[in-house]
Amino acid sequence: MSVVVDDLRCSYDRRRPPAVEIDLLDMGPGVCGLVGVNGAGKSTLLRSLSGSRRPEHGRVRVDDISLYGPDRHQVLGRIGYMPQQLDLPGEMRVADALAYASWVRGVPPGVARARNPQLLERVGLSRRAADRVGQLSGGMNRRLALAVALVTDPDVLLLDEPTTGLDPEQRVALRGIVSELTASAVTVLSSHVMEDVAMMANRIAVLHEGRLLHDGTVEAFVAERGGPQRSPEFAFLATIAAGAA
Repeated sequence: MSVVVDDLRCSYDRRRPPAVEIDLLDMGPGVCGLVGVNGAGKSTLLRSLSGSRRPEHGRVRVDDISLYGPDRHQVLGRIGYMPQQLDLPGEMRVADALAYASWVRGVPPGVARARNPQLLERVGLSRRAADRVGQLSGGMNRRLALAVALVTDPDVLLLDEPTTGLDPEQRVALRGIVSELTASAVTVLSSHVMEDVAMMANRIAVLHEGRLLHDGTVEAFVAERGGPQRSPEFAFLATIAAGAA
């Protein structure tokens, strides 16, 4: 299983530099931490990887099938995407929200009926199945967003800032859930919180002003750039500073 970004360019305004411009990013099974400051292009890249944001130039390939080519239907169902905001009606019940997401993604009804209770159990929401979405706390809402991303049992999982807005306890809980669920998938986890990335990812890609500044293992990144304290935050800041110079 692989996801390959090749000569990719995404722009919102032709008069300004591209929001994302990447020559090559080749990802296999495991968790790739996509890190960068706000506005670095992380969300734009994830939308392109999800199939919802066609790039102006270049290709995204999932197992050598172009995500924006004539055979894209063969791979779209294999991608799960967790956006920063889950846009669901507040009066909808949690179980119904998952059923609706399954219907939208084309999951057969029988499969959804069997799988969805298991998903709620995996993300720790089985006791909240009858609650309304608007009653969920921030941490529970992020867990529901993760369950929605998993309704197709995806081979590619894209997580956009999954721990943003959570308190420390909620972040630790969600990190544990993600780590358990992403062992076999190609997972891209965007974040500007280096602690979360260091805990969950085995690989790190640093994005700054749309450009890829670094791509490699987390261990090598921290060892080579983390300073005497081997700090992920120091390594990140040093990389950004060198790239901006």
